[in-house]
Amino acid sequence: MSTWPRSYLFVPGDAPEKMAKAAAGLADALILDLEDSVAPARKDAALAAVCAFLSARVDGVGPRFYVRLNGTDPERALKELTALPLRAVRGLVWPKLSAVRQLDPVAYGLDALEARDGLPKGAVGIIGIVTETAAALLNGADLGRGHSRLQGYTWGMEDLSADIGRAPLPGATDAGAALAEQARLFCLLTARAAGIAAIDAVDPDFRTPDRLAADTARARELGFTARMAIHPAQITPIHQGLAPDAVTLDWARRVLELAAAHPGASAFQLDGRMVDRPHIRTAALILERSRVP
Repeated sequence: MSTWPRSYLFVPGDAPEKMAKAAAGLADALILDLEDSVAPARKDAALAAVCAFLSARVDGVGPRFYVRLNGTDPERALKELTALPLRAVRGLVWPKLSAVRQLDPVAYGLDALEARDGLPKGAVGIIGIVTETAAALLNGADLGRGHSRLQGYTWGMEDLSADIGRAPLPGATDAGAALAEQARLFCLLTARAAGIAAIDAVDPDFRTPDRLAADTARARELGFTARMAIHPAQITPIHQGLAPDAVTLDWARRVLELAAAHPGASAFQLDGRMVDRPHIRTAALILERSRVP
């Protein structure tokens, strides 16, 4: 598996059979969902199922496991957090994040719970969903400061549409697409400002893999390094779209070859264009991300 998760597959927390099937699949990471995909009457059953599933997975084999908590309900989120067997959890997914201070209580809780479970401090990270409210989209400077627990930011449109009172439908104009592009770019730039992974949002349509691969390739060219998914059929197109193309890989290899041949140079030319230290770092990242099964 790549050092860099490319794909995060949402799985309902109250569906043990789906969790088991997904764990044997191709996704780099699973998000065991205790929030939107679980009906209110099923929340306790979902928590019990997720804890049982994770308790059997503490050997570290298979995909990384994340859990989306009910972050807007502090009492329930605390109940969920304290119940989780953290040895099997790589991170939490925190919904409707509009300010980094919202993460302080869960971060303090993780400090204590990691000590409880014999884990090093910081072993469990957080992925924040940062476009689900209008307030978040107006708070980029704060979110861009980051937090010691943050691993990445992602975005979504369903809750944002509800927050601003619009139907989450394509509509007769490009209004929905324009709003989605604003949210997408906000997530990308805010994540990079915070120095964390930029993770592209889910696509609800899992029946058009070629279109998904092409859209994911566009996301890669923008600067995203991973993508969320809602169906196992989306994982292969996501991996295809995120894979650097031959031209990009060739450029990255030649940049590193030139850097190795001129260790004392701070800048040099390649194909008539200047290459300097930021390009060298980028080339190294591209090649690292390409080393996947």
